[in-house]
Amino acid sequence: MYDSRQKYERQCVNECATGSVNYPGDREGLHLSPIRDFQKGRRFHVLHAEVESIDLDRKEVRMSTDSYPYDILLIALGSHTAVPDLPGLREHALPFHTPADALQLRNHLIDAVEAAHHATDPVERQEWLTFVVGGAGDTGVELAAIIHDYITTGLFSEYPWLANAPIRVVVVGRAERILPMSEPNTSHLVQRELEKEGIEVLTGRSIKGVTETEVETSAGVIPARTLFWSAGITAPDVVGQLPVRHERNDAVIVDDHLRIPRHPEVYVIGDSAWAYAPATSAPVPATAQSARQQGYYVGKAIATECAGRPAQPYRYTTLGHLALLGRHTGVAEVGPIAFTGLGAWVFWHLVYLQRNPSWAQRIHMVVDWLLSGILGREIGQLRLGTVLPQRRRALEPKT
Repeated sequence: MYDSRQKYERQCVNECATGSVNYPGDREGLHLSPIRDFQKGRRFHVLHAEVESIDLDRKEVRMSTDSYPYDILLIALGSHTAVPDLPGLREHALPFHTPADALQLRNHLIDAVEAAHHATDPVERQEWLTFVVGGAGDTGVELAAIIHDYITTGLFSEYPWLANAPIRVVVVGRAERILPMSEPNTSHLVQRELEKEGIEVLTGRSIKGVTETEVETSAGVIPARTLFWSAGITAPDVVGQLPVRHERNDAVIVDDHLRIPRHPEVYVIGDSAWAYAPATSAPVPATAQSARQQGYYVGKAIATECAGRPAQPYRYTTLGHLALLGRHTGVAEVGPIAFTGLGAWVFWHLVYLQRNPSWAQRIHMVVDWLLSGILGREIGQLRLGTVLPQRRRALEPKT
């Protein structure tokens, strides 16, 4: 059973935002591999519906179509961005979690540059060209690089009279360093690359509130008309409503076999699960690689137990860290080795090619990347009907 509200691979979201994908409304353009493709020739089928509730005692999942009993249940419902109840945050902040959010980001960047073009007041123009990113984890860091890269190498080619305008991108994180789940050396390399691009990094700071023209932080006010929020995730409501132990983000606390205690027939993986790495006793990071490892583990564990043998406990092993930091640059951490630059950028793309399970989609990805490099970024807008009031007013004709 597949819930349509699950999140997408962040690499797909990044492509939409940067204009590397030239057909944002097309499944092939988004490089998505439908789950239905994997049922061909296999002994399972896909039911596309929304999960409304899970009854652990009756062993039943209530879907938007009907209720279904289970013998073994795997919960892999992902997460969504957690937006705290800070003054003005929910009214003015933009999320970055799905392809729709990425298209909205692209739309907003174009609108902001256009509004800066219309502005006659230098202060207002600078507000439109200042972009604040709340959160200095993986998503926030890549998002800041995406914004800076797309504007400087994409949009400003269409607005050459703004090319020398002082664009400002600011990353604000509560932790003492960016990428707090990575090794300190990797965090240092990433911050150095961001600052080399001109991106400001403010660590040990928190966002206190937002207005149409300002972002208030614990260290002062940043005049800006854009705040993208990527600080923290929370499990879906259907997971948070389960009568079991949860962490603060509503993720289910699981045992060393990724099962719900006292419900050994129910497995939880990905962002919906709160598991611990036995070697360090630290929480397993909510990343794509840990979710993939957990998926493989649960598949083998179920097969092993169905064969009458006990499954080994789950062991998390990090494979490294990858992040894009702008045009033709990135950072890669593989074992004890960490490197940046073009080599990391190429390695990032090769890894994501390998991870896509569809050869057809791999070909689409390579073609899109080549076309983007030859013909330039996609700067067209696809309106989703979610323009914020201040942008709408700024783009309205002045009378």
